[in-house]
Amino acid sequence: MPLLDLLKFCHELLARRNKAALLLTPDLREQRACAAKIAAATGATRFDVLDVFQADATLTERLSGFSSDQFFALVAAQKAQPLLIVSGLEFLLAAWLSQDNPKEVKRRLCHQIEMWEGRDKPPFLLVTQQDPVFAAYTPSRFTDGPLVIKLSQTLSLS
Repeated sequence: MPLLDLLKFCHELLARRNKAALLLTPDLREQRACAAKIAAATGATRFDVLDVFQADATLTERLSGFSSDQFFALVAAQKAQPLLIVSGLEFLLAAWLSQDNPKEVKRRLCHQIEMWEGRDKPPFLLVTQQDPVFAAYTPSRFTDGPLVIKLSQTLSLS
């Protein structure tokens, strides 16, 4: 399988019916830098969820009950942005995993990413840590392009 050109792929998200995808990175410590590099290379806006929570006390107060639907509403609120590179989701994911069956939480998140469509929703690439459940997710509705991508399957941005 040929390596995926992330620059081209990010711009293709703008035209796809499904306007979101998941990029799996092997190293959690490098994830923010990876997201920043992709955002800089594509001209996209970097949207770090952890930074958003740290900057907004009202969000932090709601952390224990903050759902994946609320996460997607937070992303949707960025609709003025033509493309988002989203990172920093792990702390929310950890909370969700502790409240429900971990495999189902991960599958549900992938399904919500797959179903992300509409003119009022900004296209986004969610950069998160590699996970076997995420990696094994097979789209059922939108199969015209990759939904889950491993960083190792992409061309270098440098």
